[in-house]
Amino acid sequence: MLSVGDRGTVTASAHTPGAPLRLVQISDTHLSRWDGPLRRNFTKLANYVNEVLRPDLIVHTGDVILSNPDADADYRAAVELLGQLSAPVRYLPGNHDVGEAYDDTWWGTTSERLARFRKYFGETPWLEWFGGVGLIGLDSQLLGNGLPEEHEQWRRLEDLAETVGTKSVMFFQHTSFWTGAMGSDGRPGCLAERDRERLLDIFGQARLLGTGNGDVHRYRKVWHDTAFELWGPSTAFLVHREEAAKLPAGLEQLGVVLYEFEHENVAATFQTTPGLEEVEVGAFPESRRVREEIRAAIRDFEAAV
Repeated sequence: MLSVGDRGTVTASAHTPGAPLRLVQISDTHLSRWDGPLRRNFTKLANYVNEVLRPDLIVHTGDVILSNPDADADYRAAVELLGQLSAPVRYLPGNHDVGEAYDDTWWGTTSERLARFRKYFGETPWLEWFGGVGLIGLDSQLLGNGLPEEHEQWRRLEDLAETVGTKSVMFFQHTSFWTGAMGSDGRPGCLAERDRERLLDIFGQARLLGTGNGDVHRYRKVWHDTAFELWGPSTAFLVHREEAAKLPAGLEQLGVVLYEFEHENVAATFQTTPGLEEVEVGAFPESRRVREEIRAAIRDFEAAV
């Protein structure tokens, strides 16, 4: 397998010479301290990834924990469960990990929540050299919120762009890069145009191969000129059927994505394993328990304002 080096590089230790480098994207695992179908689904998929897909690197594109970004117990449980994965893992936060960038209520992204995520899963943004391709991981939940961490991320992205130069890159983040997918709560489902254009300008000398995101709980691959946009499926649960009908066409199934890199050629395929419990959001015990926890936290937040 590959190991993550001190400077954000991936170094081969047992990769078969001449074979494609294999990267697995997992997303929206929604893990918690409570037993139930979400944990069971993850364990089945982790075994499948380890034994069948055998990737050189794994990228988690966010919503690592169930739903409460302040639940340290869920973070600790997620760390233990994710320890089942054999390959090195790079992490990015989602809205259920650190909050919503657009929101100034209890759900908003805060410095405290960002620090908690980084404590358990590492810093962002990051760069991994995967063969000759620079993988860029960025925190989409920071964009547009004005926190000091947002300004620091832009500065670090500019530094990474200088490192990459004219080489090929792929972006990973929680939110869709180009395609909008409005959620039932009215939350915009893709990067704001100003942030997307700023990113593309910063990395304007590089060749963008594609982008990978989570958030939407479905597999979908489309092209934007010469770059692909790939939505990774959830390992945990599906969205409500009535909400799914409002989204752009895609595959409604639990699983992961396998990328195979041969130099600058990237092939991506949906992958899954039998025996997963395809529950819909809210239709499992963990959801009911975390909703009670969040309602109490919101009451305390509003009382203190």
